[in-house]
Amino acid sequence: MLFRSGKIMKYIPKSKRDAIKEAFKDSDGYWIFLKEGWNADRMDADCRTIHEDTIADLRYQIAGISKVS
Repeated sequence: MLFRSGKIMKYIPKSKRDAIKEAFKDSDGYWIFLKEGWNADRMDADCRTIHEDTIADLRYQIAGISKVS
């Protein structure tokens, strides 16, 4: 079963919401896909996908979202 972004978006600061292409939870955990021009700096280099098992870990990764310059 897939849970769409509504519940996840409450953890994303307004300053980072423009970066989000899609966010959802499924049986594998929490997922956030970023739009072109954004990066998840706390994941790998040139990464636009965040995947975590817990909200705490997801929030840590959200803090690392930045606009590519």
